Amino acid sequence: MKKMVAAAICGAMVMTSACGAKKSEGPKSSDCMIIAYTRNVEVDYSEFLGHSVHFAVTDDAGKHVSPLYHNYGKLFAKCDFSEENGIISKGVKDIEIRLVGDEYIITGAEIKRTNLGNGDFPQRETGDYVRWTTKDFITFSEPEVTKTRYSGGENSGSASVDFVSEQLAFAEQAVSIPISAENAAELLKNNVTVEFESVEVPKNVSVKSAEELENVTVAVNYTDGSVHNKHVNWDMDGINFDKPGKYTVKGEILVHHFPFPVEEHPWGDPIVTYYNGKYYFIATNDANGDTSFEIREADTVEGLFEDNVRRQVILSADTTVFKNTFWAPEFHIVGGKMRIFCALTTGTGFDPQCHIMTLNDGGDMLNPDDWSIPRRVVMPDGRNLGENPLGDGKNGITLDMNCFDAGGKSYAVWSFRTWAGADSGSMLMIAETNPDMPWNLVSYPQLLTRPVYGWENNNGTDNNEGPYALVKDGKVYLAYSGGDARGQTYVVGVLTADADDDLCDVSNWDIPSAPDLASNFVAGEYGCGHNGFFTDEFGDTYITYHGVTSPDSRGIVPGIRRVHFDKDGTPILCMSNEQDIPDGKLKVKITVTVE
Repeated sequence: MKKMVAAAICGAMVMTSACGAKKSEGPKSSDCMIIAYTRNVEVDYSEFLGHSVHFAVTDDAGKHVSPLYHNYGKLFAKCDFSEENGIISKGVKDIEIRLVGDEYIITGAEIKRTNLGNGDFPQRETGDYVRWTTKDFITFSEPEVTKTRYSGGENSGSASVDFVSEQLAFAEQAVSIPISAENAAELLKNNVTVEFESVEVPKNVSVKSAEELENVTVAVNYTDGSVHNKHVNWDMDGINFDKPGKYTVKGEILVHHFPFPVEEHPWGDPIVTYYNGKYYFIATNDANGDTSFEIREADTVEGLFEDNVRRQVILSADTTVFKNTFWAPEFHIVGGKMRIFCALTTGTGFDPQCHIMTLNDGGDMLNPDDWSIPRRVVMPDGRNLGENPLGDGKNGITLDMNCFDAGGKSYAVWSFRTWAGADSGSMLMIAETNPDMPWNLVSYPQLLTRPVYGWENNNGTDNNEGPYALVKDGKVYLAYSGGDARGQTYVVGVLTADADDDLCDVSNWDIPSAPDLASNFVAGEYGCGHNGFFTDEFGDTYITYHGVTSPDSRGIVPGIRRVHFDKDGTPILCMSNEQDIPDGKLKVKITVTVE
C-alpha cells in the first residue's frame, strides 16, 4: 500500500484558528508545542474514537490551545484478525512522544477489545505498543506494533511531558513536546477553516442580449485563495436589449443551500442526478418496512422535496421476485445508457446481491415499464458476484455497487461481507467492468480495503461500504463509509488515486488514516455517511448523504450540500452554508452596457 494520506479531504480545519493574536515578532520556538492526547468517552464520542491519538498546537507556551483535525482522532491502531477472519478492534492509551534526531516517535499502549456480542466490548492492555513516526505532524508512517516504545532505548532523545489545561477538559491524558515555530505556524495555518472571504463582481460588462447577461457570473473568493464562480439571477426589468445604453443592474447570487435534514423522512443512501434537464432522486426506504424503489422528478433540486413532486414506484416486492433488501439504488450513465445499480434479494431470506437495471432508449425515468428487469452482477467465469470472490471458499452478500470511468476504463466498486466462521466486516472490492454490459465484470474482484481502524470498526459495526467515486482533474476520489450506519459514529473516508493508474492494483491507492467527514464537522450534523455525488446544471458538485440530528438518535435523514474544491483542487466535504457564502452577501449589482 502507498503511505497513508496525510490530511483529511476536509483539510485539518474547523476546530479553531489560532487562538489569540500572535506577537508581532512571531512566536518563539520555546513557546511552541504539539500536544497529543486521548479523549474521554462522551455521548457524542465513542471510546473506539477516544482511544486514538489526537493533536493540538499552542504557540504561546500553553496559554491558548488549538485542537487539530476537528478535535477528532488522527492516528488509529489497526485491528487484528481472528482465526475465522473476524475483526478484533484495537486502540491506544498512555501516549508518549520522543524526539530522536529530526524524527518524532509517537507511541501508545495497545488496547484490544473483545466483542461479547451483546453490545459490550471489554478491553485489556496487551503489553505491546503501537508506534508512528513523523517529522512534521502532517504526514505519518503507518502504525507498527512493537514490544518496546523506542527501539533506541528509553533514554534516547528528548521525551514529552504531561500537559494539563482547562482547554483540554475533554482529554483523558495529554502530553506535549516542543516543535519549531515554523512547524507550529504550518499546523495552525492548515487548521483554519476554508470559508467565504469576498465577492468579486465584474466591472463594465458589455452584452447584446438577455442570454449573455444570464451567463455573467461573480467570483466568490475564499480564505485559502480558492475561487468559485457563481451564477446570478439578474433583475432585467427596465433593460432594453434592442437599444444601446448603460444600466445599473441588481442581482442575487444563485446558491443551493439546504437545511439538514433536507426532508423529514428516513431516507437512507440518498442519490440525486441531473439528467436530460431534470433532477431525479432515489434512495433506500426500508426504515418503515418498505420494499420498493421510488423515483422522484423535478425541475430543481429543491423541488425534489416538495409535496407535489412527481414520483413513481418503479420496482416493488409486490409485483416482482425480489422480496427483501431493496438497498442503495444509484443512478449511473454507463455505456451511454442510464442504469440503476442496487442490491436486491430474491425470495424472503436475507441475501442482498448487486443487480443492475437499464432504462430503455428514450424511456421515461418514472415509467416502470421503461426499466429492464434487474440483472445480477457476475464475474468473468459466470459465477455470481458473492460466490467465493476472494478464492478462500467463502460466500457472502454484495451491495452498494458504484460504477465510474477513469483512464479509459470502467470500474465497479462494491461492498462484500461474509459470516463464514465470523463477521468479516464489510469490505470494498474493485474490478474492471464492461460498460456495454456492466453486469459482466471483465476482471476478477480485488480486495481494496477492510475496516481496520477504530473509526471504521466501532460500536458493534465493522464497515467499509457505500463507495462513490468523484473523478476530477486526473484524480479519483473514492468516498466510502465506516462505523455505525445508523448512529453518530458513521463517517466518510476518501481513498485517492491517479485516474490513469491501474485502479485494480490496490497499491495505486492512497488510504486515509482518519475520516474526512464525521459527526459535528458541520455543526449539528452527526453520523453523516453513505454518500453520493452529483453535478448540477452549472457544473457544480454536490454531496448527498444520510445522518442523524443528535448524538443519540437512530433515525437517519438525508442531507445535501455543495462540495468546494480548495486551492489545490482537493474536495472539501464539510463546508457549511455559511462558509460557502453568508445569506447577507447574496445581493450584488453591476454596471451593464447594452451594445
